[in-house]
Amino acid sequence: MHFESTKPYNFCQNDIDRDRLQLLFDHSFNNGDKSSLRKHYIFLRQLELNSFIDFPLETVNISALAESVTMGCDILLSQMGMSFIFCGNETTPAVCNQRFVTKALLNLLSNAYLFGSEKLVTVKTVESQNFVQIEVQSGGVFDNTYNNGLQFVCDVCLKSSGRFFIMQNTFHTNAIMMFQKSTDYNNLKSTDLYSLISDRLSPLYVELFGMEYHQN
Repeated sequence: MHFESTKPYNFCQNDIDRDRLQLLFDHSFNNGDKSSLRKHYIFLRQLELNSFIDFPLETVNISALAESVTMGCDILLSQMGMSFIFCGNETTPAVCNQRFVTKALLNLLSNAYLFGSEKLVTVKTVESQNFVQIEVQSGGVFDNTYNNGLQFVCDVCLKSSGRFFIMQNTFHTNAIMMFQKSTDYNNLKSTDLYSLISDRLSPLYVELFGMEYHQN
């Protein structure tokens, strides 16, 4: 079965297209076809990246999002000997895009998984007077060429009128995404842990299983 779409973001909104994609993943997953599974994820991730021009701003619960994504990675990668720990505080909601902030954070966490020198990755959420920030701390140096590198994370922050910077040396990396605080609590969005780990079309699976470096 082959799936194509001229509108990259429709797979998230059209139940028929989503069901067709899910059949592809289920078939490969149930038959242990890792090669096809990775190809599907790479294809799906490219569709999502193509939709980057559509970037509606929302009011997002940053601390809930960071906690869910971190716990999802910890569950899915625990057999690899990796530990992802969330130790942030409840923060004021921020103005950003829920889906792409999720993907940006996953970019940093999968980068730490692939290139970090330690088996422990820590995620924190803190806030200042005007910003809410997510900090990813890991041993080693991140690879800027991976998955469009850190530039993708920077673009997500800039499109949200936020900031991104990274401090690293040979032994340690601290990557920080900053987003402006929101005063609008209507339609508050947060990432649900169950949907992340149960839906194989979620950004979590797309990022972790669609990595080019995992093709070998």
